[in-house]
Amino acid sequence: MDFNAVYKSIVEEYPSPIMVVDLKHDIRYMNKNAIKRYAHRGGENLIGKSLFACHNEHSKELVLKAVKKLQDDENLTVGYKYYNKKHNENLYIIAIRDENKKLIAYYERHEEVDNV
Repeated sequence: MDFNAVYKSIVEEYPSPIMVVDLKHDIRYMNKNAIKRYAHRGGENLIGKSLFACHNEHSKELVLKAVKKLQDDENLTVGYKYYNKKHNENLYIIAIRDENKKLIAYYERHEEVDNV
């Protein structure tokens, strides 16, 4: 079994937006739901561009703080969680670490809140 294909399929088919961002804060990957969500900002054309092109100054500050937390604590997985009322979803900033627990990137993941 090709686990790279399995992992890619899991992320690509995830029902909510996922964006992978490097430590220079450039977008490196967007799943199809992220491309759709951010179509009004350029969609797939955002790949390779700064994440901060999509965020206001307040959001930028929150992202920078979250990434710093992830860099400072190698055991921390989620650096930030925020409820977005407009979309009724939680937004997470999650660490991507190498085999030595060093932060090498992060991803934003959205998750719809179930109001059952």
